[in-house]
Amino acid sequence: MAQWTERARLSGEVWLRRFGFSLGLLLLLALYGWALRGVEFDLSSIFKYGGKFFELLGRMYPPDFSALPQLVRPLLQTIQMATLGTFLGALMALPLVVFGSQLVVRSALIYWPVRAFMNILRTIPDLLYAVLFVAAMGFGPAAGVGALSFFACAIIAKLTSESADNINPKPIEAVEAVGANKLQVIRYAVLPQLIPSFIDHVIYVFELNVRVSAVMGYVGAGGMGMQLTTAMEWRNYPQVLTIALLIFALVIIIDMIANRIRDAFVQGIKLHPVVRWLEWGILAGLIVWSFISLEVDLTRLRRGFGYFSNLVWAITTEPATEYLGLAIQRMVQSLQIALVGTTLSFLLSFPLGFLASRRYVGIPVALAVSMKQIPNIIRAFPELILAIFFIATFGPGPLPGVLAIAIHSIGMLGKFNAEIVEKIRKEPVEALQSSGASRLQVFRYAVLPQVLPEFLALFIYRFEINVRAASVLGIVGAGGIGSLINEAQSYRAWDIVGICLVVIIPTVMAIDFLSARIRKKLIEG
Repeated sequence: MAQWTERARLSGEVWLRRFGFSLGLLLLLALYGWALRGVEFDLSSIFKYGGKFFELLGRMYPPDFSALPQLVRPLLQTIQMATLGTFLGALMALPLVVFGSQLVVRSALIYWPVRAFMNILRTIPDLLYAVLFVAAMGFGPAAGVGALSFFACAIIAKLTSESADNINPKPIEAVEAVGANKLQVIRYAVLPQLIPSFIDHVIYVFELNVRVSAVMGYVGAGGMGMQLTTAMEWRNYPQVLTIALLIFALVIIIDMIANRIRDAFVQGIKLHPVVRWLEWGILAGLIVWSFISLEVDLTRLRRGFGYFSNLVWAITTEPATEYLGLAIQRMVQSLQIALVGTTLSFLLSFPLGFLASRRYVGIPVALAVSMKQIPNIIRAFPELILAIFFIATFGPGPLPGVLAIAIHSIGMLGKFNAEIVEKIRKEPVEALQSSGASRLQVFRYAVLPQVLPEFLALFIYRFEINVRAASVLGIVGAGGIGSLINEAQSYRAWDIVGICLVVIIPTVMAIDFLSARIRKKLIEG
């Protein structure tokens, strides 16, 4: 009797698991069906009109290098904007990091408001910062510097505050034990532990800012984006290709330099004092040169930050509530664009992660090395530029946004998937190989269980990032809530932009919260 009861219980558990799996699968299929319909995704249309994309590339070739002299200044302006934006953003982030750490500030009345402010800063997409700063300061690179400063501050503060939560508390306790005040604790026990990770995050954000500053000109915030906008409006396609290649080359070079600096810093390579002072001198010179060349003074920036704060407060406290329904509808489409685009990139980057790795998967060296460069090349093209190309092919709408996000995300997912594969433990693989298992069986039972949780966690994280990107791609005509922002901006209806912010901020915060919880569950099991 007891045996029969146990068998019935186990049978019931198996049935419940199968039912739960089937129900989950049906809900997932329904979700994707809803999302695909919302973004007007149609494979037949892609194949039908996809040829136009190559026709467009044909009209761009050969690139118009005669335009190079007039593009040098915007190219330098892009670098200068990224430099100043990162520098000012780092300065703004430092107090947020210090007062947003529970180990430093034990008062919940200070800690939680600072953390909440940091989270709100992160929810606003980069291009939306540019739109708001152009409204507050007018057209030109000063608006771009302001936008990049807030964008950089948000990311640096977030990443470094996470590092601050994991610093060693013993030096803090030791300094406090001898009667040091709060400033002395920060100076002698907190900052020495934070500076390495802080510098690492600043270098990473500088790379991001170079990409972002290259397209901010599309909304009038200076840099190469303004030249790209003009060339597209005049259908000067050879010049468009020239600008795209310049942006590509700039991003690749900056990434290479930043990676070398970061690797040297992480590895703790000791430099001669003269070399170290020379590096700091070059950095200081670059910052001063950027200030002078862009004709941006601190007084104007401070005033611009004030105008920006007043504008954001005004439009979010008195938004156009009659557009709330439309804003939610467009935000839903942004979520659909992000979901479909991220899923496509996940499917395409899944095999790329294995092809770009030589570890335990039998990939020839030459193929792995060449495949490893594909994500790096793709990552160099910002989503906005890809969206502009796809809009020229398929016309305005959510589909170009989906394709832009899908292609760009392959760069990040492919790169990190390959790194995940490189970390596969060899023991399970060798155990199955020694038992005579086929290559497919080794992959199914020894490789896939090790990499799939991290692949899925990376997919969730990329979706979180792509929600922000999809929220602003509509500014160039690629669907989502960005299209409403673009319409409102053209009529200077800032209260409508305000209702868009009111919808974007809680949506992105909710996605971030759920993403963090799901990723933690996937990684920790």
